Amino acid sequence: MLQKTILFIGLLLFIILSGNVIENTSIMLNLKSALLVLAGTLLSAFIAFPMKTFRDLFKSLIVIYKQEETDNEPLVQELEKLAVIWRRHGIKALENARNRVENVFLNKGIELVIDGYNRYDIRNIMEKDYELYFSRKESQVNVLNTLAKLAPVFGFVGTIIGLIHVLNNVEDPAQIGKGMALALLTTLYGILLANFIFFPLSKKLSEYTKEETTVLNLILEGVMDIAEQKTSKSISHRLNSYLGVNHLSHMNKEKENTQPGQPTPQVQLP
Repeated sequence: MLQKTILFIGLLLFIILSGNVIENTSIMLNLKSALLVLAGTLLSAFIAFPMKTFRDLFKSLIVIYKQEETDNEPLVQELEKLAVIWRRHGIKALENARNRVENVFLNKGIELVIDGYNRYDIRNIMEKDYELYFSRKESQVNVLNTLAKLAPVFGFVGTIIGLIHVLNNVEDPAQIGKGMALALLTTLYGILLANFIFFPLSKKLSEYTKEETTVLNLILEGVMDIAEQKTSKSISHRLNSYLGVNHLSHMNKEKENTQPGQPTPQVQLP
């Protein structure tokens, strides 16, 4: 929430300051400059990448900006519960519990456990899925990086077009002013699109992908331990190494505040 507020305030200040700079230029000239850069950048990217990659990128960006701060603690707790179900109640109960698992990768991992795959087969199968998944994410990041590189290029193209307009109308001072404005505005919009939109989005998606790597490693390690029917305690100790220091300290405080003799919550079976 704080990050979104800072982003909104920064964007508002930038619009006000930039508006003071270009307030004397016509709206039509601004639109022409912006459309020249944006249309050229997107057209080149559409030629370079398949449309499916753009659709996946759009979906990923929506997920990123809708999602709050990542908390892996509930995932560890879910893995512990699945381990308890598998050890105490068997394959039928685990299969019923799998139907309530929302995470696609965790759902598939539990399915592999139910089908009787051993630890090493599970690792090989899930790592292949991870490679394909992160390959798609890498393509999405490449799209944003390419857009960030192309935008200044088309800004420079607009500058050349503006200078050609100036040279064709040397005898008309009014046309010279319009041509120079077009030349400089396209360069401005190219730099702005690259550094205020495409590069930040690329970094945002890269950081989100790193967080997903942690989540998927948690799932992989947890599923392999469940396949070997390890206790929920041993799974918890192994997976807590993936949690941040803040999460661990929060968990320790909760344990300290727990009253002695309080019964351990039982897993509710269907």
